[in-house]
Order: sequence, then structure tokens, then C-alpha cells
Amino acid sequence: MKSATAILALVAASAAGSAVAADYNANHFFAERHSMVRGPYVEFAKKVSEATDGEVNFTVFSGGSLLPPAASLQGVRDGVAQVTYHAGTYTPAELPVANLIGNAAFYNTDPLVMAFASTEFGLTNEAALEEWRNNGVVFGGGYSTSEYVMMCNTPVKSFEDIQGKRLRMAGGAWTRFAEFVGAVPVSIPSSEMYTGLDTGSLDCAVAAADALDSFSLSDVVTSMNTLAIGNYYAGFEWGYNRAFWQSLSPENREVLFDQMAYYLAQHRVEFDADVEKAVTAAKSNGMQVYKPDQALKDALADFVEADEAVLIENAEKRGVENAEAVLEDYKKLVDRWDVLLAEVDRTDVDALAELARVEIYDQLDPASYGTE
Repeated sequence: MKSATAILALVAASAAGSAVAADYNANHFFAERHSMVRGPYVEFAKKVSEATDGEVNFTVFSGGSLLPPAASLQGVRDGVAQVTYHAGTYTPAELPVANLIGNAAFYNTDPLVMAFASTEFGLTNEAALEEWRNNGVVFGGGYSTSEYVMMCNTPVKSFEDIQGKRLRMAGGAWTRFAEFVGAVPVSIPSSEMYTGLDTGSLDCAVAAADALDSFSLSDVVTSMNTLAIGNYYAGFEWGYNRAFWQSLSPENREVLFDQMAYYLAQHRVEFDADVEKAVTAAKSNGMQVYKPDQALKDALADFVEADEAVLIENAEKRGVENAEAVLEDYKKLVDRWDVLLAEVDRTDVDALAELARVEIYDQLDPASYGTE
């Protein structure tokens, strides 16, 4: 049997040999019905094809059918996919800047703010841009899950209840939070949450509550604690192969900018709607919902304050220069978007998309962005 590396190399060589073709691969490891795929990839691909008069056609591979989660960064760099979603936690050594800001998820847990702020950061911050270049990627846009909560097969109402509980965590700051409150972090992909809860190897899955539906967790979850344990946005929703991006005309890059602005907004509205729908259905089927007690809320606040020094130290160990300044630059963007989004109708996709265009994508030059 050929190794995964050999297979990637063969596919990459094939892709390189047909660089002038109009058909390209778009990769996402979530299922097609997930809000991060059905709009930002399936609908996006159709809109891009229409707007480029068929010059750019993406075939969407979902559910890990083209690239598994840990290989998506390498896969897009090598040309197996021309655009992909990538969860930065899988590659902390390759993406220390992305993981630095991704682990700052407790600074502001508003998913809309974090989606827009992480997008602007990834497109404009020089440390981030250098990191993308070093990995053979052109950053297209970010994302954010809805707030992470605890979905459990046993009641977790309080700080006392969380002691010793086995919590599925997304790694990084989430792992440290579990340890901070006396729980046991378990680092597994989201695709394994169901099995962990079903077999009892997990007590809770910490993730966005749409997972009650999108990962069928409502079958094995009996209670939920609404403590907002950050939200996930490390990596990118759209990362492009550099050779592919540079082969595009400025007009076609502008089409991608326009569609990414729209689906950055659309995804956030759809994700939150999916959460509300999934929670409502699970509650009607008997799931209990608990608010965190004050001791648990205080513990989270203490953790957020203490962990910032750890974020900076870890980033510096991985080679990030001036990590504290990079983090401060990101926090300024978060604060900026907190203000910009305060007066916008959060259910109006068109208004949110226009804000993303005006404040972010219109500031980029499609003739030069990604060509350095």
C-alpha cells in the first residue's frame, strides 16, 4: 500500500501538470450539511463559477473525503486541494501565530466579532502574512464557531461537579482551562465526540451546541452547561494554494473576495441558527440545561487572566517574535469589531457582508494580494 505522503505527492504532481484547467479541488473535513460547508463551500463554489463565467470551478470534497483534518495544510500547500478549511490546532509548530490568536478565544467570546477580527488579522497582519507565505498558503478568510459549551452525559451544574470530569477539549487553551478547574482534558477530533460520550470515555464534549445535531450528540447527551468556554477560529475557512491563487486574474480574485465577504457573514448567521435549532430540539427531547454557578464563572475569569502569559510564552517558544505585541495588535482588532458590529442587525447577512467588504476586502488590492 502506498504511503499517504506518496499519494499526496502523486496527486500534487497531477494537479501541477494541469495548472491551466478550470476545475479545482475545494476541501473541508466537516460533513456537507454543516454550516461551515453548505454555504461557504457548496454554495460558494456555485457562486464563484457563475461570477467567473466558468473560469474557476471548484469540486467540493467534504467529510474528509479528500484530505483528513491533520493533512489539510500540507494538502493545500502541495496542490492536492486549491482551497481548504484548516483547523490550526492540528499544526501548532507550522502556525504559531495563528495558534497564538486562536488561543485568545476567551478574550471575547462573541463569535461574530471573532470571525471578523480573525479575518482582518489574517489578511493584514505582517506576522500572520509571513506565516501563510512560509506554509505556501494565501489566506482568504477566517471564521468562528458559536460559543463552546459543555454537553454532558451526566449533570455538571457547578464548580464542584466539574472536578475530575473527562472533557473533550480542542487542545491549547481549552486543555489548560480543564486542568485549571480540576477536570481531565481529552484531546480528540470532533468526529469522535459521539463515541466518547456513548462509551463513557467522556463525561462532556466541549464544542458548539450545533453538534447536538451535526454530530448527533443529542442521542448521547442528557445535559448542557451554558458556560461560554471560548469559541474556535484558529486557522482559516479559506486557505488557497499559492500557485493556484497567483494563476488567477485580478478580476477572479476580486470575485473570491466578494464571495468570501458574503459567506463570512452568512456562515455566522447560519451557525447560530443551527445552534438554536439543535438546542431547542434537544430540550424538547429531555436534555436539561444548566447555567454555571458563580464559582465556575469566577474560575473561568481567573483562568483568562492567568493564561495570557502562557499564550505569549508558548508562542515565543515556537519562534514568534514580539508575541506580546502581536497579541495586542489582535486584541485591538477584536475591540474594533466589537464597536463596528454593535449597531448592525446580526441576522442581516447582506448588511454584515457589506460591512466585511467595506472594512476588510475592499482594502486589499486584488492585483497584488497574495503575490508577494
